Amino acid sequence: MSDQTPLEATDPARARALKAKVRDRVSDVRRHLLALRTAMAQFGEDFDLEEFTPAYVSEDPVLLNRVKAVERGVEQLSDYIAELTAFGLELAGARAREDETDARGNLDALRSAGVISRGLTRRLQRLRELRRMTATAEHVHESALILAAEFPAFFDAYREWIKHGFSARG
Repeated sequence: MSDQTPLEATDPARARALKAKVRDRVSDVRRHLLALRTAMAQFGEDFDLEEFTPAYVSEDPVLLNRVKAVERGVEQLSDYIAELTAFGLELAGARAREDETDARGNLDALRSAGVISRGLTRRLQRLRELRRMTATAEHVHESALILAAEFPAFFDAYREWIKHGFSARG
C-alpha cells in the first residue's frame, strides 16, 4: 500500500491508521475464507441445505458446533466486507470518519467508484439483507453460499483498488 491516498493529503495520521487496519484485514482474509469453506463442506460436497437444516435445529452439541462454525465464518467475512469498504472509502475521500455506518450506501459508493460491478454489488447487498433478517437455517445457508462464491471477486477488486491508491476507477 505505497500509493498516496486522497485522505493522506488532509489527515496523514488517520490515513496511516486506516491503512494499518486494511493491511490487518487483508492479511487475515484467506484463513477465514478457508475456515468457512471447510465448515460448509461438513454439510455435504455442495453444502446441502437438507443436511444443514437438521443440524441448525439440533440439540446435539457436535452438530450445533458445526453450524456455529458456518455462522461465525459468515459473520467474520461479512464484517470484513463492511469494514474494508468503509476504510477504503474514507481513504479515497468518499466517506468522512464521522459518517454513520451505511453498508448499503458504502457498497453503492464502491460500485460508483468503479471498484466492483453492479452484479457483485447486488449479491453483496443480498448478503447484507440476509444478515439483517432473523436468522434461519435458510438465511445462514444462502449467506454462506454468497460469501464462498463472491468474496474472492470482492477481494480481488479491493486489492486492485489498493494498488491504485484507492482512486476511483473508470
